Amino acid sequence: MLFEVRQGDCAKLAANLSDESIDIIVTSPPYWGQRMSLGHGVEEDPRDYISGIGEIFEILLPKLKYDAIVWLNVGDAYNTPINWRFEDKKYSSLGHERDGLSDDNTAYTKPRAKRKAFIDQSSGWLKYGNLLSLPHRLVQELCSRGYYFRGEVIWKKLNPMPEGRCRRPHRAHEPIFLLSKSERHRFRVQPPVSSVWEFPSERMRGEKHFSRFPLELPKRCIEAFGETTAETLVCDPFTGSGTTGIAAINANCQFIGFEIDADQHRAASMRIEQAAIERGLAHECAPTLDNEARKIVVR
Repeated sequence: MLFEVRQGDCAKLAANLSDESIDIIVTSPPYWGQRMSLGHGVEEDPRDYISGIGEIFEILLPKLKYDAIVWLNVGDAYNTPINWRFEDKKYSSLGHERDGLSDDNTAYTKPRAKRKAFIDQSSGWLKYGNLLSLPHRLVQELCSRGYYFRGEVIWKKLNPMPEGRCRRPHRAHEPIFLLSKSERHRFRVQPPVSSVWEFPSERMRGEKHFSRFPLELPKRCIEAFGETTAETLVCDPFTGSGTTGIAAINANCQFIGFEIDADQHRAASMRIEQAAIERGLAHECAPTLDNEARKIVVR
């Protein structure tokens, strides 16, 4: 059985997969504007973010089996800086007089990320303060590149991140989209898969990963495929902390993942290997470190 995380650009690594080899993809690409590291999510223009993720999934499309399914968890973003600009103080309802915090408050001064609002006056959706609807724009992009959009699950978080006073609903959910290569994909029909999943986020030991989804999410995604076997291959092109790989091992499936960050790659590899050891599969694990040059061929 194959349990492997490979380090590098997922577009290049995915191109080395055998055609029609993947049964299930469960992944969460980096959210736009919420990271300062390598890879996607750091683009100045959110349209570049959408097209860049779309290119990766176009590479993955021929790697899917005819009856494969794809689960995509991605969050949205407002077209405002991660850091409030000082002139945004006039919009704030915080502070003793509800007219903003003190001028030197870290809400205005702490450098959380490099992104600034991207304004394009010719595109109405890129005006300042707009919720960009990036998840649905990404789904539309993938459909234009050949995918079927088959449904949406709402992940209702039992312990959402707290938000300050703001003139909008506090977000306590994220979407998980179901896509496929064919309308005739596999899927569990009994019992039917609900469109609302309710479970909390969870803590994780070891190397920190601030955008990790909980194990329950990929577990349910894999279970929704229906019956799986030791030949079922699960893939996560944005492996992150390795949660999808652990869920695949627990479901007695094979796993292949890609991660561009060296520290996260190492941590995810160790977590997945530990999960395999706990299931008595350690002797079946493929090498996970220092094997960048080896071509992936999944039979």
